[in-house]
Amino acid sequence: MVTTAPAASPKARLAEEDDERRFVSEFGFEIDEKEKEREEVYVKGVDGKQVLRREIKWANMTRSWAATSTGMYDKLKERCRKGIPTKLRAVAWQLLLKSRTEMENPANRGVYAVLKRKKLDADVACVIERDLGRTFPTHVLFRDQDGAGQTKLRSILHAYACIDPEVGYVQGMGFIVGTLLTQMEEEECFWALHAMMNGELYRLRDMFKPGFPMLQIFFYQLKQLMRELVRSLYDRFEAISVDVSFYASQWFLTLFVYHFQFRALLRIWDIFLCEGWKEIFRVAIALMKWEEKTLVALPFDQVLPRLKTLHEDKNPDEILARSLQVKFTTAQLLKWRQEYEASHAA
Repeated sequence: MVTTAPAASPKARLAEEDDERRFVSEFGFEIDEKEKEREEVYVKGVDGKQVLRREIKWANMTRSWAATSTGMYDKLKERCRKGIPTKLRAVAWQLLLKSRTEMENPANRGVYAVLKRKKLDADVACVIERDLGRTFPTHVLFRDQDGAGQTKLRSILHAYACIDPEVGYVQGMGFIVGTLLTQMEEEECFWALHAMMNGELYRLRDMFKPGFPMLQIFFYQLKQLMRELVRSLYDRFEAISVDVSFYASQWFLTLFVYHFQFRALLRIWDIFLCEGWKEIFRVAIALMKWEEKTLVALPFDQVLPRLKTLHEDKNPDEILARSLQVKFTTAQLLKWRQEYEASHAA
């Protein structure tokens, strides 16, 4: 006797059809058909031979990193600006951060395992738990509650909060760890986060500390850059009272992870991990300059929503190219930092 399976309900059929329409990008994110077509156009334009040449160059550089990072820094910076090959990004990022050296230090053996088991303040643990599902909810690694991605994310954030109770956990840190987890293994991510928080070139903990001291300095510096490089936009925002803190917080706190194309984001991080914060400022100014005429014409209630979508439908390579055309000096940033600190001295 032949039996037939019961017909699927309309709701179940719709769910199946929805699943069939879903696509996953090369970075692990669910994308719609329009995004898939855009990805295919981009990939078709990639020069495979050039990718192979860059992989060989980066493989050679990583094998002799001491010489690369000291004797040929200008070449290293140039190659980071062109983009680190996908196959070598995990290794290169750890070398740029110096986090692998820290992880492999005999004095640090077993430290991460101990921190994962250490008891954490219940309120901090609760906030971490609340934010897990909000971190890359469309990424295959993180979308499932208590799946592998969320479990690793929880462990890393827990461990860092234990080792740095002054900072503990702050919203934004999850996106940074999530980005690292798309590139490297769990313990590698913890030490990479530790290096980003404490390394002199990055000092993220100074941004996440109570009161967000470095974030306030960044707001002041960005405002001065806008006054010099996108003056009409600066004047318009002053006139309608759109403060830089209204829109730039997530740019700095998540290093552009929040609502940004992942392909472009990885390229931005390639440069950030080599050069530091200047690239974050350059990208911010480049995007605002790109849309300056549009932004200047918008009424107050449309400005902030538009600022959150500046990157959309823009070629990642073009975003990076325009960012590198934004010119200012480290001395200028330092001057503005000193101005801010002098005006806010106790």
